Amino acid sequence: MSKCKGCGAEIIWIKTKAGKSMPCNLEKITIVTEQGETVVGYVPHWATCSKANDFKEKK
Repeated sequence: MSKCKGCGAEIIWIKTKAGKSMPCNLEKITIVTEQGETVVGYVPHWATCSKANDFKEKK
């Protein structure tokens, strides 16, 4: 585990299908798809981080 450099929350790193690393919150959640299937997974940390905008590239 590691900590977010922005907000200090503990995060885990997940490898995507493309082989990239994505920071995620520790808690697993369950969602229900539109087809009625349940899926268990993690929420990307950038979706909940109060400092997420600090990490976005400025264009």
